[in-house]
Amino acid sequence: MQLPLIAAGGAVMAAAEVAGDKMKTAPDRTVFLGLLARTITSGFAGAALAPSKHRAAGATLGIGAAIGSSYLGLATRKWAMRRWGQTTTGFVEDAIVFAAAMMITNAKRKRF
Repeated sequence: MQLPLIAAGGAVMAAAEVAGDKMKTAPDRTVFLGLLARTITSGFAGAALAPSKHRAAGATLGIGAAIGSSYLGLATRKWAMRRWGQTTTGFVEDAIVFAAAMMITNAKRKRF
């Protein structure tokens, strides 16, 4: 993420995910290529965020989280869409993911 091109590419991918998720033509998150992309990026993120001695464990945890959350998230989202629609549930899901990411990345900064 220190290279401007990599950081810009990540930002573009995140924006595409946020926008594409609200479209009625968006495929399920468990479609092979989508699940593969989630798995790869989550494994990379898990390894990058883990301490250097635990990169493999971080990658494994990231991959497991990607697969599990994809299937659980799809089931939950389908249930919620029947009641509140695709766009609303997409924004709520994004807000939950953003809040969780902020809590995880800022956990070490908080002192009680």
